[in-house]
Amino acid sequence: MKKPRLLIRALVVAAAIAIAGCHAGPPEPSFPAGAMVIRLALPDDVPTLDPAAGYDSVSWQFEQMIFDTLVRYGDADVRLYPDLALSWKVSPDARVFSFTMRRDARFTNGRGVTSADIRYAIERVLTPKNNSQGIEYFRSIDGAENFIAGRTPQVAGIQTPDSWTISFHLIAPDPLFVDKLAMPFAAAVPREEVERWGDDFRRHPVGSGPFKLGEWIGGNRIVMLRNPGYFVAGVPRLDAVVTTLGVSEELEWLKFEAGEIDIASIPPAEFPYVMKTPALKRMTIHRVTISTEYVGMNCQMAPFNDIRVRRAINYAVNKDKLVELLNGRAVVARGVLPPGLPGFNPSLKGYPYDPAMARRLLEQSGHASGLKPELWIAADRTMMAIGESIQQDLALVGVDVILKPVAWGPLLEAVRQPDNVDMFVLGWEADFPDPSNFLEVLLSRRQWGDNNDTFYANPLVDQILDQAAPISDPARRYPLYQRAEEIVVGDAPWVFLYNRVNWVIRQPWVNGYELSPMRPSRFDRVWLSPRPR
Repeated sequence: MKKPRLLIRALVVAAAIAIAGCHAGPPEPSFPAGAMVIRLALPDDVPTLDPAAGYDSVSWQFEQMIFDTLVRYGDADVRLYPDLALSWKVSPDARVFSFTMRRDARFTNGRGVTSADIRYAIERVLTPKNNSQGIEYFRSIDGAENFIAGRTPQVAGIQTPDSWTISFHLIAPDPLFVDKLAMPFAAAVPREEVERWGDDFRRHPVGSGPFKLGEWIGGNRIVMLRNPGYFVAGVPRLDAVVTTLGVSEELEWLKFEAGEIDIASIPPAEFPYVMKTPALKRMTIHRVTISTEYVGMNCQMAPFNDIRVRRAINYAVNKDKLVELLNGRAVVARGVLPPGLPGFNPSLKGYPYDPAMARRLLEQSGHASGLKPELWIAADRTMMAIGESIQQDLALVGVDVILKPVAWGPLLEAVRQPDNVDMFVLGWEADFPDPSNFLEVLLSRRQWGDNNDTFYANPLVDQILDQAAPISDPARRYPLYQRAEEIVVGDAPWVFLYNRVNWVIRQPWVNGYELSPMRPSRFDRVWLSPRPR
C-alpha cells in the first residue's frame, strides 16, 4: 500500500525546513501586527541596486521597486505609460523627444525629483569610468560622444529649460528612444546621494519609487519597505517585500508548500504534479516571454564557418523533445524573434527535426564523422538537461558533443572572445519590444565582441537593419526586419531552440500579481488578503 503523497511531502517539508533552520542567518525584522508583508526567495544574491550598473533580471526586479523612469511598461503588457513624465511629444522625424514631468515625485531623502536628476542619471551612464552597459542606448543623443570623450561637461542634446521639462535631441532618427528611457539605466537618481556613497551607492540606493531599501544582508536576505511618500495615492499596498537569498529552487518549493513563501517558481520535477492537482493548478499563472533560447555557433571557427554544418546542426536537434523536457513550459522557436514581439512573423518555418537531412548536409560538407565540438552551457540542472538532450540528438548524426558546464559570469565572458567558444547555449529577453533589440543587438556586424557572440556577419542583413532603423511606421518597419530574419534563419548562426513560457505559483491570499512578458514582475499593486486560519 502506497503512503499518501501529501503525507510524504509534509514530512519532507518539515525535515528540509528544519535543516535550513540550522543555518539560519540574522532574525527577520519585525513588523507591526497586520502589516502586509510578502515573502519571496532567490537562489543567488542581488548583483547591484545601482541602475547605472544593473543589467540582469534580478537587479532590475529590485531597481524598479526603488527607482522611477520617465515612462514605464504596463504590469502585464508592453505598452508605454507615464511614470515621472506626465506627457511627451515626439517630432515627426523621431529626433526630438520632449517630456513634461510631474511635480509631486520625491526621493526618499525628501528632495523633489527634477529634470536635472534625469539628465544626471543619463550622463552618469555615459561616463566611461562607470562602465555602464547602458552607454550604447544613449550614444545617439547629440553631444554624447563629446561628453564621453571628456570634451564637454554636459551632453548638449539633453536640455532642461526648467525643473519640470526635459528634451532629448538626437543625431539621427530613433523611433525607439522612448522605449530606451523606460530601462532602469534612465531612472532618476539624486546626485548628492551618489556623491555621498560613491561606488557603494549600489548598496545604499536612494530613489523615488514605490519602495525603498530597508535591509540587505548579502547572501541572506533583502528587505524592501513601503515608500510612504510615493506619488501614486494608495500605492504600494504592501508594507514590505522580504526576499530570502541563497534558496535553491527545490527548497523554495518546499517553503512554498509550508506557507513560508508567497510566490514561487515550480521545479521541473514538481510541474506535472501541480498540473494534475486542481487546487494547485488554480494557483498558477503563466505567460509566454519575449525571449528566445538558442545554441550559438561561432561562424568564424571551423567547422561552423560552413553554412552546411550550421544547417545540419539545426535539423539534428529535436526541439519538440526539449519542450517536453521542460514540461511544456516553452514553445518551439522558428526563428530569432519570439511570439508576442511586435513584428513577429508567424509564417516563418524554421528547421524541422530531420536527422536524415542533417546527415546529408554533414556528408556534403565533408564532416560525416569526427566532429567533436564543445557545447558551453550554464552550470545549472535545467541547462545540463538541455545540453544532454542536444548531445544525444547530435550523436545520432555522428557529432560527438563535449558538454562544458560553466558558471554564468565566466560563460558570458568566454563567448565574447573570438576564436574561443565554438558552440554555446544562451538566451535573450527583450529590453524593449522591437525586432531591432534581437536582430541588431545580437546579429549585426557592429556587435562583434559585445552581444553578437556567434560573430555572424552578412552585409545584406546589416544593410536591411540600417534601412529599417529610422522608420517609425510599423507597416514599413516590420517587413524589413522580417526579411532580415529570413536571411538570418537561412544562414543558421543559431540553432533556434524555444521561447520560454514563464510559470509561477502564488498563494491564494496573493492578489494583483501579474507576469510581464519582458520585465520582472512589479509589486506596486500587489496586496494580500487574510490567510486562512
